[in-house]
Amino acid sequence: MASKTKTGLSDRRREQGFSLLEVCVALVIMTISALGAAGLFFFATKYNSTSYDANAALVIAQQRLERLRRASFDDASLAAGTSTDTFNNAGRQYNVVTTICNTSDCGGSATLELITVQVSPAGSANLWAATVTGQRASPASGPYLQ
Repeated sequence: MASKTKTGLSDRRREQGFSLLEVCVALVIMTISALGAAGLFFFATKYNSTSYDANAALVIAQQRLERLRRASFDDASLAAGTSTDTFNNAGRQYNVVTTICNTSDCGGSATLELITVQVSPAGSANLWAATVTGQRASPASGPYLQ
């Protein structure tokens, strides 16, 4: 049997739980905050993926530039002009645009080649691109050494 207190109410009647309305309000508040947190996770995942793409594009561009700089000055891969190809990295495709200039119109000369490699993710709006530039000089001695 329930014991009586000084006020005359039993211990059971004083033990009041949450009403259905309070539980519903708490669930709505928790749902709104959970949706906000889920939106943050989506935002973070999207921009983390974008930074991975940008980093991979920069690495691809640097590797391509180093490969071209390592080739001999008269190599056919260093012919003046622009070439475009695609590169696959970890299941993602990138557009690679390589421009080689050896004329005075674009800052080069017969003994100096300007190389520009631009890499952007394929299939996107191409809002960004990783670009690296380099120069190669002919191994022939110039008039300054005479």
